[in-house]
Amino acid sequence: MVEKHDWLDDIIDISQNWSAVSDPVKHVVNNISFDPEKTPQWNPSDYKERPRANSVRCMDVAGHDTMLCHACTDVCPVNAITVTDSKVSINEDCRKCGLCSAACPTEAFIVQKLMPKTLYNRIARQAASHVQVYITCTRALGRIPAANEIVLPCVGAVPKELWFALFMEFDNISVYLPLGVCDRCRTTTGEEAYVNAISESEELTGAHCGLEVEEKALNHEETREYKRSQFIGQMARSGSRMLGADRTISGAQALGQRIQNHTRQINELSRSLEKAVGVQNSQHRRRMLTQRRELVMAALQKWPGPATKIKEQIPRCDNSKCTMCEDCTKVCVLHALEIDNTGHVNIEPAYCIGCGACAAVCREGALTMHPADGSALAVPDPNAEEAEKEREKVYQLKAQGKRMLDNGLKAIEKTAEEESGESSKKHRA
Repeated sequence: MVEKHDWLDDIIDISQNWSAVSDPVKHVVNNISFDPEKTPQWNPSDYKERPRANSVRCMDVAGHDTMLCHACTDVCPVNAITVTDSKVSINEDCRKCGLCSAACPTEAFIVQKLMPKTLYNRIARQAASHVQVYITCTRALGRIPAANEIVLPCVGAVPKELWFALFMEFDNISVYLPLGVCDRCRTTTGEEAYVNAISESEELTGAHCGLEVEEKALNHEETREYKRSQFIGQMARSGSRMLGADRTISGAQALGQRIQNHTRQINELSRSLEKAVGVQNSQHRRRMLTQRRELVMAALQKWPGPATKIKEQIPRCDNSKCTMCEDCTKVCVLHALEIDNTGHVNIEPAYCIGCGACAAVCREGALTMHPADGSALAVPDPNAEEAEKEREKVYQLKAQGKRMLDNGLKAIEKTAEEESGESSKKHRA
């Protein structure tokens, strides 16, 4: 539902245009006297980064078996990845597309610009402040991006778990890819990667990802809520007592706080999980959550509904067949599986990504994969009640700030009317 345009929106529109109107000469001079050398130039390589392989996180290397997983080699469009039983190598043919980092279930490929939590924060910041945010690639854009345009080497570099987390939080996520861009791209596996990731996330969340194919149709408008909070924050910082400067924050500060709160939630979630099952397993190996797993769990902590829709494969053990060879524990690079002191195999579902490597290396057939839902990923938030109280305080402060702003503007309007009346009396006299 479109919100009604009110007097505060009118003031914001006037203030945004006032700088150009108040000094038109300076405005024109700035437009014609720019220094090309200081102007940002479009360079596609600025958005690309060569991945680094962390062989320790590769299940093929851990299990000394190159047939356990081949997600990275399957998705690489130029066969630049070689996996042996001792290391993962990336040769000079690498296109820096980032598809390997999105495909690897254990996050063995490190691309700083594409790390799931980093990328989530980038997209979430713009989704919270703009009517629409666009995820696109270097070939599709071909120019310096606007604030709400997230440029990636390939849209397929966004893993399905990140799409899931974004769709759970925002309803204004779109992909911008003009017709024919993917057809002529040498990153031939990228289109299938992002189509599968988006469609799976849409099915789980019930959300819809927008698609834009024409540049002229892109919407770079900031949201009404962001503009209003930004304006009120600027007024507060100007020192107006009527606005209660110490109780109002700007739109930018509010966004920063939102991102910090999300990071804090993920950290608290990890600590809660570690407290419940222990930081280390019985072999004194630290259990590890992938970043994409953390994002999914953070989303489910707020909205647990889709957890039962998530279909996973979890190993089960027939302890009568287990010989305690520990091959399964060696291949589990996230240490979700352990053999306890009694000789029983235990699996922590929240940490297990269902890769099936443990079952594949079990020579006795003691481990088999079985379907399960994502209920274990919906970890209760022990601070939920306290957070709700804090949100209520914020809502009250926002309402109070708006009332104070209303009163302040009414006082200004009354003063202006009184001065106008006095001026009329003097004129008649």
